[in-house]
Amino acid sequence: MDIIKRNFFCLLRYGAFNEYEPVEKMSAYKWGVLQRMAQAHYVEAIVNSARDNTRSQCPTLCVPDAGLSRLCNGFLNRRLRKIRAAEPDSAEPSIETLNMLDIIVQTTERLILHGVTYAHILNMGIFLRSYGDRIDYVKLEKWLLQLNILSMAELEASILIYTLGFQQDEIPFVRRVIPAAYNMALNALPSDDADEDTATVSGRHIFTLNSGGKLTVTFRNCQRSFFYAPLESVSVFLTQIASYIANMEE
Repeated sequence: MDIIKRNFFCLLRYGAFNEYEPVEKMSAYKWGVLQRMAQAHYVEAIVNSARDNTRSQCPTLCVPDAGLSRLCNGFLNRRLRKIRAAEPDSAEPSIETLNMLDIIVQTTERLILHGVTYAHILNMGIFLRSYGDRIDYVKLEKWLLQLNILSMAELEASILIYTLGFQQDEIPFVRRVIPAAYNMALNALPSDDADEDTATVSGRHIFTLNSGGKLTVTFRNCQRSFFYAPLESVSVFLTQIASYIANMEE
């Protein structure tokens, strides 16, 4: 791992989790590269607060309202809606567990379509550190299995473990740490492709596929995710093909 990435993770750990360690000295050019990384991953505010030593005592959480996240696969999304509908009437309802599920679903959709985005990974980590003791992990793991995204959730958690200082026992639904998460996390950091054109389709922000190149990028992201969430990855890619064809016809 090069010095830019080491400092990037160091600043994220301090800015989000108050885990301080001194950064290594870098040139102005390398700091500029790090800043572009932060912008590309929507964590610029956290990185800047850590650099300025003005970290907030309570990092901003982007907790989704139940019902906002959704899965692209219609069959799995119906299961997700049923989980939400049934939970309030269960013997021990848990809004924190539902919120954790929503965060995982949103992180999964983002990862399948765009690759690793640290704003989503950090949001997952911040919620775990803030509300982890209120989450029913037995129930959460059952839901993730029903939605066929448990392996994807383990991949996302493995990024937290490899890059942001989490321990496996902090994330009880992780049965195995996935080694491939380390390279996936590092490969996401170059900011060359930070500019993304987005559009809203069926309530989700996705690539506007106005070129074969973007469709190729989407295919590669879906291919990487296939072994962790096969049904959802295929559904996302087919949706993108349909969007691409529709744009061509226009």
